[in-house]
Amino acid sequence: MIDLAVIYSELFKKHKMDRVHPESPARLDEIIKGVKELQYEIKKDIEFYKPQYISEKELVSVHVVDLIRKVQAISEAGGGMITIDTTLNPHTYDIARLAAGATKQAAEIVDKGEAKRSFAIVRPPGHHAESNSAGGFCYFNNIAIAADWLVNDKGYKRVAIIDIDHHFGNGTSHIFYHRKDVFYFSIHAHPMYSYPGSGYPTEIGVSEGKGYNVNVALLPGVTSSDWLKSLEFGLNILKQYKPEIILVSVGFDSLGGDPVGIMNIAPNAFWGAGHLLNQFAEEYCNGKIICTLEGGYKLDQLKDVSKKFILGLMGEKLIVLNKIMSREMTEQTRSMIVQTKKALKEYWNF
Repeated sequence: MIDLAVIYSELFKKHKMDRVHPESPARLDEIIKGVKELQYEIKKDIEFYKPQYISEKELVSVHVVDLIRKVQAISEAGGGMITIDTTLNPHTYDIARLAAGATKQAAEIVDKGEAKRSFAIVRPPGHHAESNSAGGFCYFNNIAIAADWLVNDKGYKRVAIIDIDHHFGNGTSHIFYHRKDVFYFSIHAHPMYSYPGSGYPTEIGVSEGKGYNVNVALLPGVTSSDWLKSLEFGLNILKQYKPEIILVSVGFDSLGGDPVGIMNIAPNAFWGAGHLLNQFAEEYCNGKIICTLEGGYKLDQLKDVSKKFILGLMGEKLIVLNKIMSREMTEQTRSMIVQTKKALKEYWNF
């Protein structure tokens, strides 16, 4: 069995916004450099897969036809603006379909047992795409399409989506807000200070989905230790859910100095996060873990941080992880977690 399947294509770089936009093709160049270095540096089987385009039928599983037609029409007309921060060029519609297809393919590879883990290294990202609208650099919700496919086509009854991007994945959260077969957990910058202005601890889901939407909103300048402890807090709730498979929205924009971020996370924290996620997957769902790329715009650190995250994801433990995790949580982060506990006390044991 392959240790890590990487789904990637140079075609992802054909989608471009304006020349100074942080969501640029150069992001992928740095991350792929890191992956290729790992192929030579560690004794693990990392294999690249060529992605496949998603079908319109599969897009409609989570998106309304009007959105699909809108993205297609603007792209085919030569490009243009769909929201103030999200524009299209002539290739965007096709490349957004390719990113969604790559993420679904990452799920297929793990579901079939070809690889223990997978990572769709894609752009454009997806977790801000709502069922009926694009925004936040996103057009179609890559991870939501993959999760919905796992439930409806493969029969999974408990799928977990863990979102470690700096920003709340409003699209992913809302698509599954009324469902309990997909559990959404996110650690993100507090919505008072960051896009998209939602993701409060009180946003816990509706109807059957009540309690299956868990948000830890963190304050500006949060440290690596508090960020990892917040991830651990969410994983402890997920232990009660007992997911059959895990999907991860991986954003590196929590790094200190990221141009669109307000956190202060060090690259080693992503090594720790990868390790915690892998450890959880090994214990609760036979190691089945599927990742897709979301944000991360600090170009000079993307190669290093992606390597560290993947090392952790493949079970390589960061030597100083225990030291980082032993630090006292700050009062600011503790108060944020208390808010999440209060909102969810009827649904989970703390």
